[in-house]
Amino acid sequence: MTHSEKNLEQYAILNELLRLQYPPVAVKLVETGGEVPEHAYGAGGDGRRLALCQAFALARRDGKTVYMRRENHGCWNPLIALGHVKCESADDPGFDLICSVIGVNDAAAAKRFVAGFPRLPAGKYEGVLLAPLDRAEFCPDIWLVYCDNGQLRTILRAVRGQTGELIKSEFDALDSCMYSIVPPLLNGDYRITLPDPGEHERALTDNNKIIFSVPQKRFEEFINGARQMSASPFGGSVLHREMNLDFPRPPFYDDLFSLWGL
Repeated sequence: MTHSEKNLEQYAILNELLRLQYPPVAVKLVETGGEVPEHAYGAGGDGRRLALCQAFALARRDGKTVYMRRENHGCWNPLIALGHVKCESADDPGFDLICSVIGVNDAAAAKRFVAGFPRLPAGKYEGVLLAPLDRAEFCPDIWLVYCDNGQLRTILRAVRGQTGELIKSEFDALDSCMYSIVPPLLNGDYRITLPDPGEHERALTDNNKIIFSVPQKRFEEFINGARQMSASPFGGSVLHREMNLDFPRPPFYDDLFSLWGL
């Protein structure tokens, strides 16, 4: 099975369960000399600048394959996060400037915060390749699933069914491009990320969307969870809403109440 066929199959399974508005964004970090589709937007190295969140939007909404090198980034944070520039201490260009505008009042705390940005190894990757999962011609390193609250609820149930654990995540109001990609790539864990103001202002992301990141090592687990949820009578993200106070209960509810003397 080719990468394209595998990606399409996995998308079909996810969409059957989640009924996504847009396909997940398939993301791959490309090392120097790595293969990039010739038709990818930006593959010609023309130096056009756009924000990484805009590239996410071009992939999921417009169905484009996008390739971004160092010179294509119009936003500062991905340059640090993807290892394109070195900015870890006051000895590095730009560090003090970022600390002064990051929104942390205490100067020492601001320096610790900026120094602690998650980042990929400096200089390891030439660029980042993006495409909608159903059209991706490559094996992704990570999926970004833009979902609503109901779909996220279903995702969390699918993951819990496979792992027996709850998702653990950290939240910030900014830099969703960095947080949705880099920590999951580094630690191999799922992550929930709030789209930041740039996502809404520049990439036109809806207010009811949230990002669920699935790193490559979790693909099979995630798909298995989706399959099981799809087969479950309690699966799916579309609920039948009715305010029935004495609602019909699954039999195991009544069994529990009986055991509890209720």
